Amino acid sequence: MQPDHALADIRSWFETPLGTQVVGVQQAVLDQLLPGFFGYHLLQLSVQDSPLHGASPIHHKMSLGLTPDDASSFRGKPTELPFEDDSMDVVLLHHLLEFCDSPQQILREVSRVTIPMGHVVIAGFNPLSLWGLCKPVGRLRGHAPWFGRFIRPGRLMDWLNLLNFKIDRAHYSTYGLPLNRKPFVGKVPDYGQGLSRKSNFPFGATYVIVARKHVGTMTSIKPVWRRQSRAFGRLTVVSRTAGRGVTRTRPPKATD
Repeated sequence: MQPDHALADIRSWFETPLGTQVVGVQQAVLDQLLPGFFGYHLLQLSVQDSPLHGASPIHHKMSLGLTPDDASSFRGKPTELPFEDDSMDVVLLHHLLEFCDSPQQILREVSRVTIPMGHVVIAGFNPLSLWGLCKPVGRLRGHAPWFGRFIRPGRLMDWLNLLNFKIDRAHYSTYGLPLNRKPFVGKVPDYGQGLSRKSNFPFGATYVIVARKHVGTMTSIKPVWRRQSRAFGRLTVVSRTAGRGVTRTRPPKATD
């Protein structure tokens, strides 16, 4: 995980007008997605401390705290989750992979705690966007969120596939420039008519990827018994001809 001062910078950025808009758009997307996922337990892993899972019908929802000051009941390392195998129905990852040292290890832990056929929902910054083009300049200044390592959606999907997750959908949003000024900060889109009613071009500044965990099962292989069609019909019966010391052959009577 990033040092405490870097984590504080990221959380402060999410409180700026631009950061607030990003969270607002993502919250609107999650409010449409989460009601479709059912189960007993939901876990949120996020660089910011605000819950984003309010629309989920799952009764037991929890967040993993990253610092002692976080309000969460659980605190720990995302690379060593304090939960049993196959214990979470839904895991929500919110901009955590970009700001940690071991994103693949976090995904392995997420895979471990997710039940078979459970869902993982990942929100992240898209480097293939206008924000990605602006990232080198912001990184030179050392400002949040530009010092994070934005992960391409295709690369993240490849990592998920290796962990037996199948991609369900990917939704992209926030197509403007990253200008932290009120005139340039747009309104949160209304997704009340469904996500499919809005544009979903793959160069939005942020994405939300939904994947489902599939575990292969062993399939028994049954022997194939081929039907023997009149296998004995080609045989002949040898009979002896009386008084001549010779033999002749005659075909057997056909039987059906």
